[in-house]
Amino acid sequence: MSTYKINLKEHTATSINGITFKMTQNKSGDYEGLCLNPSQIPPDDFDDVILGRMVKEAGMFYRMELERKTAK
Repeated sequence: MSTYKINLKEHTATSINGITFKMTQNKSGDYEGLCLNPSQIPPDDFDDVILGRMVKEAGMFYRMELERKTAK
């Protein structure tokens, strides 16, 4: 499992390898991410399955951080 740096103020999740996603909540309540720096994606990871997994992980970590902050 990867680690993400979450910035709730800017609505971003940045992966351990520096790929930053701008997070938005969709109608079903899940979080989706738009990659802000696609040039940072290594050629080996430039695959729909891998990128999909990265976006899903980013959304999961973003939601966890959001829930943690709002629970206080």
